[in-house]
Amino acid sequence: PRDVEGDDLLAHFAAKDWKPETRKGAKNACVSYFRWLKASGRSEADPSEFLPTVKRPEPHPRPCPDVVILTALRKATDGERLMLRLGAECGLRRFEIAKVHSRDVMRDLVGWSLVVVGKGDKQRIVPISEDLAERIGGAHGWLFPGRWTGHVEKSYVSRHLTRLLPKGWGPHSLRHRYATRMYETTHDLLLVSKLLGHSSVETTQIYVAMPDSRLRAGLDAVTLAG
Repeated sequence: PRDVEGDDLLAHFAAKDWKPETRKGAKNACVSYFRWLKASGRSEADPSEFLPTVKRPEPHPRPCPDVVILTALRKATDGERLMLRLGAECGLRRFEIAKVHSRDVMRDLVGWSLVVVGKGDKQRIVPISEDLAERIGGAHGWLFPGRWTGHVEKSYVSRHLTRLLPKGWGPHSLRHRYATRMYETTHDLLLVSKLLGHSSVETTQIYVAMPDSRLRAGLDAVTLAG
């Protein structure tokens, strides 16, 4: 590593046919490593300084349309319907869906809620409907038990949701749908961020599409009367 020069890194990165996200991650890893190498006195130079900035395309919200979800529900099994609802009605990630347990259901002053353990083992409380609470509570254990013990893996949930949803509407689009609907109703981006388990409101903005009702109202306002 001490023999690596800036031209070596440039040539290495130029030869890779990476997506912007992969390229940015690789660059960050290189920068962290070579900065540490120099700071610790193991090298006199930092060749990563020669790497150019990696620009990532701005992601856009992709909320799954209700008509797509309803079609998927009609052909789903009972377990798959629960997966779809937990994604679309609760905004859960795939690994969060996989480990839903009956003990996670709780009743508060205004209704039923689900305790979700997200990334970094951070807990959040998500409101759920009474019938969904009954279905989860009635599992008396893991909602999606594993073959031998514990719960199913994230890949299990992903495989089932991907089979149900048409091309272009992946499992994560259910979470985008939840975020968009919640924001359209509450107009509170911070609240939506908390419900999604995001550490930053900036991340939540990627999930929230402009509400259709406001877009349609804007269209009516700009349409010329004949």
